Amino acid sequence: MSSDSLVRPGLTTPFTGSLPEIKLRLRKKVPKLTANDVRRARIPYYEAIASELYEAGYVHAAFLLLHLIEYEDGYVGRTSYAAVESRRLRNDEQLLNYLGDALAAAEGWKTRQQYEREVAELLAIARHFGPDPEKRWLVGQFFRIALDRCAECSPRERVRAQSMVRYYYGKFLIDQRQHLEAMKLLEQADGDLEHACPGVRDGWSTLEEDGEPLAIAINTLLFVSNRSLAEEMANSPTWMVEQYIRDAHKAALKTRKASIMAQSYQAYGEFLCAKGCLEESLEMYRNALQQAELDGELPDLAVSVALAQAKSYHLLGQTVKREAMLARVDRMTKPTENSLSRGHYLLTAATLQQQDAKEDPLKMTALLQSLQQAASVFEQFRQRDKSLEARCLEGLLRAEPLFTEYATLVPAAISTSDEALYRVIDQVGF
Repeated sequence: MSSDSLVRPGLTTPFTGSLPEIKLRLRKKVPKLTANDVRRARIPYYEAIASELYEAGYVHAAFLLLHLIEYEDGYVGRTSYAAVESRRLRNDEQLLNYLGDALAAAEGWKTRQQYEREVAELLAIARHFGPDPEKRWLVGQFFRIALDRCAECSPRERVRAQSMVRYYYGKFLIDQRQHLEAMKLLEQADGDLEHACPGVRDGWSTLEEDGEPLAIAINTLLFVSNRSLAEEMANSPTWMVEQYIRDAHKAALKTRKASIMAQSYQAYGEFLCAKGCLEESLEMYRNALQQAELDGELPDLAVSVALAQAKSYHLLGQTVKREAMLARVDRMTKPTENSLSRGHYLLTAATLQQQDAKEDPLKMTALLQSLQQAASVFEQFRQRDKSLEARCLEGLLRAEPLFTEYATLVPAAISTSDEALYRVIDQVGF
């Protein structure tokens, strides 16, 4: 067994040969133990729990528990923290009690051939341990065991059970930033659901109290995983990045969620803009802005999309449309002068309008004031990179008129003396 392998004894496969010493010790003890012996903990607690399972007829559950303890001892490293060590399986009475009850319930459903209920019990165990960072290895084991047990389910229930396990397993892997593995699981789940009867599939929801339709939840995570992969692969060949962006967009459209579709249209638009496909990027931005406004609760996203659209108009040389879009964003952000959206608008507008402002001193004065305000907003929100960008642009625009004079005077000064050169520097102000 390796740290990457699936623990598959007990509930999933015959328990022969993998832990002979523990099995032998357990088999010798179990027939001699009474309930009182177990309660008095005359043997180590984890063996007591396994003995209770064994005596009650849950043989597979007993051996699965022992395998898990051996696995943790062998592959989950020790720490110097007593609080962490006290939660190891062989030491944690509360945890072992929970596992004993849950494994007994799972094996009980298996014995009664109610395999869908067995899978649900195993999935519940995985979800139970999900929030505990010290038990992530255990979460992965139970997700895999639950997937393995789906094979026994009836054809109709198998699709639902597998898709449900893959959804929660994918969600868990995304939390661990294992986006590629999550994407593969979620694609399998989405493919299975597409072949299921629509009337039946549409009634399947996630397990939360206000759970959303399973198909939509799966595609929401597919969007997240593919978008994250596109970001991680930013330095890879363009066709690879585009494939992830396309897959993310395909999943976003299936969710029918305005917020998700708006983000996807914007990401696709930014990719196309970087490729130089400006007209195509504009179409994506228009769709993104429409979806953001449909949602009604995404003002920051709407501003971000509109600014991206203004940049595309600028690159296409469509000044009138650029100014119209910037004016629109100005109206959107003016009520909240100290918001991040306002800061982004001021910086973007100054960047795009700087060439025109150079020809009009009044416009330049207003533009410099806008950059000062933008830098102040970014500093308030601790976005030092954006604040520095605004400050640098302001400094360059203030200094640019002096560059010509400096370039004219310096050669002559150099040809005379160092003293003349210093006088020029003092005069220009550098």
